Order: sequence, then structure tokens, then C-alpha cells
Amino acid sequence: MKKTYRLIISCILSLMLLLSGCGYSLPDIEHHLMEDAFSDGAVVYRTLYASEVVSLNYLTDDSIVDSIISVNVIDDLVDYDDHGNIIPGLASSWESSDDLTKWTFHLRDGITWVDYNGEYYADVTADDWVCAYEYAKTDKTSSVSVASVEAKDDKTLIYTLNEPCPFFTSLLSYSCYLPVCRAYLDKIGNLFAKDYKHLLYNGAYVLHYFQPFEQQILVKNPSYWDKDNVFIDRIENRFDYDATDVSTSMYLNGSIDRAIVPSEKLKTYLEDPEISDHIHRTRPNNTASNFYAFNFYPRFDSKYEPENWAKAVANENFRKAIMYSIDRVTLLSIYEPYMPTLLLSNTITPPGTLYINGQDYASLPSLKEITERDSYNLSLTSYYRKMARKELREAGCSFPIKILMPYDPSVEGWGLEADKIAVQIEAALGRNFVDVIVEAGSSTGFEMSVINSGKFALTKCSTSSDYYDPQTWTDPLVDGSNYTFWEKCEDEEVKKLNQGWNSLVKDAAAITNDFEKRYSAFAGAEKYAIDHAIVIPFSILNGDGYEMCKLNEFEGEYSHYGYASNRYKFKKIHDKSMNLEEYYAAYWEWIAGF
Repeated sequence: MKKTYRLIISCILSLMLLLSGCGYSLPDIEHHLMEDAFSDGAVVYRTLYASEVVSLNYLTDDSIVDSIISVNVIDDLVDYDDHGNIIPGLASSWESSDDLTKWTFHLRDGITWVDYNGEYYADVTADDWVCAYEYAKTDKTSSVSVASVEAKDDKTLIYTLNEPCPFFTSLLSYSCYLPVCRAYLDKIGNLFAKDYKHLLYNGAYVLHYFQPFEQQILVKNPSYWDKDNVFIDRIENRFDYDATDVSTSMYLNGSIDRAIVPSEKLKTYLEDPEISDHIHRTRPNNTASNFYAFNFYPRFDSKYEPENWAKAVANENFRKAIMYSIDRVTLLSIYEPYMPTLLLSNTITPPGTLYINGQDYASLPSLKEITERDSYNLSLTSYYRKMARKELREAGCSFPIKILMPYDPSVEGWGLEADKIAVQIEAALGRNFVDVIVEAGSSTGFEMSVINSGKFALTKCSTSSDYYDPQTWTDPLVDGSNYTFWEKCEDEEVKKLNQGWNSLVKDAAAITNDFEKRYSAFAGAEKYAIDHAIVIPFSILNGDGYEMCKLNEFEGEYSHYGYASNRYKFKKIHDKSMNLEEYYAAYWEWIAGF
């Protein structure tokens, strides 16, 4: 009876909300201002999603989920082509001072702010970036210090920095560098970004309707400055908690245009000639890098013998013995069963992430040998094990050395990966030498509760690029980063290694007027860390794995950092999804374009 009563009350409240003036309602398709997007011939892209947007305030939020909307409705000073090259966006041109501390941007003509119905509100002016800077009051990348932001006139914007920054243009897609209309912000105050009706838009799309946990409708901006390169008229994203489970069947019956293929169904689907013709993998994500980190400052439970581990991990031969015992290709087949080497990365900075004078950063002289080798080498494992055992015995270590290796149970496949890597290490080094202890960590906040808290001996960590420069990939080893804690190690040899690396990075960062020398210097620092086995490079990310999708992602914008790849601009809807053969032909053609 109570359940029935609650259901009746819930229905009444829902009806009241629907009928009230402040409630949400579906867009008035009969009387909107964007007729083309709702016409019979409109090009419509339909998807399901299961993770809801938390905030529409693009000035203060940079989360992956929230950015899926913001990158499509708010344009930056710069844009990107399909290979990650920076091209003019809202700024038609720019220049910097010789010392790279003053950056001047010249806005193009014909850029405007519109509301959720596409109605004109105001012109976009340089003061919109000044207003945004005053509103955000922070630089979330923590990679450059802004001294001032000035609107010289309506079309001229000047950023003055406290120190030289050769990669400044690659920061401009982050929230603190996006514009907001001052007159609008002053008018609505705290209502800004509370819902889709309390935002202005200057991007390729307008968020025409958004009811959380129901539907998002993005409509082509009729006033967009580059609308000739926007080929999809309307995007309908419908919420479904079970999106992963139901999307493949909905794609096959024509209800939606994209579906992620669950890993457990992949083999079955690929064996079906009719279904497999629609399946291809997604582009691997090399904007992030996975590596195994050694903890040089253990703070785990005494039953795992942290003092003994501290002695062992300080021994370089011991670390190298572990590094050469790991068969990464076998482990990566958990995530990519057909071509695991696609995900392999022998360096912290993944291949294909940075280029200098047409050369891949990972193939620079300092890193070339590391990039081209396979670190799985049981002969070297045996060699370093023999040397380490003698040295560790003299250092007072007890055997077997316990290696606490936690994993995040919320990440699909990581538990199996942890079990397999434990078997690999113990088989190569001997169970009388090491005892790898695999444990599930917290499924929420794993990084904070396990990694940043130092409650591991060896575990997988991740880092991502924030901007286009090798300095961004040094973050995991920077003192205070809370990954390896090597700056807190009491061993004198490790202290020297840490000081040596810091010196190399400091010298590299100081080179701001010669990109070739700068990149080469950072490559030398990365080689130093890998040669001394401070971390073990592992992989890039798998992206979304395999999918059925009528879009060709290689037609759209791409960036080696940030979220530009989530933009729909430049993309077209095709009659059918690519199959694997078609995908790899397009993928290798895209790779050849760098």
C-alpha cells in the first residue's frame, strides 16, 4: 500500500512539474528558429549514453563527460585539423613576442553569441576572454602563469605571461581560456549555466534541449562562422543506464547510429558475417599513457613488510629484473585480442603524440633504441636477478620479497591483468625470490586511496597530456606528484637519481627558443628515468574498443591532448559503419599523414 501511495504522489509531482512554467518540456518543433535542423531532410545522428553531465559551466569544469557537450557548443581561439595541427578558430591569426611572454590574438569577423533557440544575443569580442579570466580566476593546467589578459579593442586580445611559454596555443581549449559574454553574465549572475536556457553559444552547435537523465539535443548553429564545415544538422543523445547492454541491438535495428560492442560479445559478433560487416575498432587513445610505478616510500600494512620492500626497490638491478620479466603484449591482449601491439608503448611519452620537424618524439636519438625494443627479455631478467639477489642479501633483505600489487576492480580487465603479471614475475624470478600479492583496491577513488597514499609496492598508473610539449609527460615523476615518491627515498643512490633527473628536466624546460633542442633535452630526461627503471612503460589507452558507428572519426578534428576529438564538426554520417578491413585502411592512411 505504501509503495502504491508513493507511486501516486510521484506521478502527481511529475505532472505538476511538466505543466509548470519552470519545468522542462520538449522543444517546440513547430515554432523554432532552426527549421533546417528539424526538417524532413535533416541529417540526424542518434546515440545512447549512460554517464550524465554534472555541470554545464564550461568556465569551471573540464571533466571528460561534461566536455562532450561544451566542446561542441563553445569555440576556442584556435581550432584543430584531422591530424592535431593547430589552425585558426575564433582567432584568425596570432603572434607572440620574441621572449614568448606576450601573445596577441586577432579575432575574425562575423562571430556571435546566440541563445538556445539560435537567436542572436551579441557579437563575440575580445573582452569576453577578459571576463572569463576574471570569472574563472585559475589556470587548471598549472603549466603557465598569466600576468594579465587585456582587450586592446573589440578584435584584439593580449595575454601577458609571467614566464616564457612555447606551447601556449595548445592550452587555449581549457576552461580558463574560453570566452563568456560579459553583458549576459552580468545580467543573469548566479543563474549562469544552471541549465541549457541560461547559456550562450558560439560554437558549431547549440544545446537546444537538455533534460538530465532523459535527452540532449544539439542543433546546428545557424549563425556559426564556419557552418559550411558542419554536416550534421541535429544530434540526439538519449540517456539509458543500460546503454552498453542495449546499444548493439538498437544499432542493428536502426534505432541509433553508434554502439560500443561489449568485449564479451565481440568474438561472437565478429564470427557473424552479417554483424561483423558493421564492426570496427576505435582509434587507440594516445593522449594518455599507462606505466607500472615502483613505490620508493611504502606506507602499506606491516604484514606486507614495507621496510623490506624499501630496501629491495632501492636496488636498480632488482627493478630491472622485474621490468624485463613482464610480457606486455600478452597482458594487452586482454584489452585488444586481435592486435595488442597497437596499444604498446615502450616510452612514457607514447609514439605518435609529439612531432618535431616531422619526426616522432619517441624516435628521437635518445629514445629510438627504447622505442624499437621489446623490454620482455628473460635472459636479462636472469642476469639482473642474479646480481640483485647478491646485493639484496648483503643489504639485509629477507626472501621472498613481498610485492603488494593492488588493482582497481572497477576497471574492466585490470584484475585479470594483475593476476597474469603476478604469474609472469614469479615465474621469471622464482617464488623463493619474490611473492607477488594481488589485491583489489577501492572501486571508488582508487588513485587517491591507493596510489597517492603510497599503499602499494608496484601498480599500474596513468598520466595524460595537458598540452603539446614533452614537459607534460614529466608530471608523474615530478617531486610531490604522489606516484613513485622517489624524492622521499632514503637510499643515497635513489636520491642521486632523483636529483639527476630533476636537473635534466629543469635544463630542458629552460630551453624556450629552440624546439629541437628542447625536445631532445626532454627525451634525454625520459631515457634517464627508463634506463634506471624508475617506472616501467606499458601502454596507451584502448579508446572505446570496438564499435558500430556511421561516423568516420578520421574525418573530424583531432588533438594529442584535451577533448577536440569529441567535436562533431567536419564529421559526416555515412550509410553504414566501417568494417575492420575498411577501418585499418583508413587508420594506416591517417597515420601516414603525420
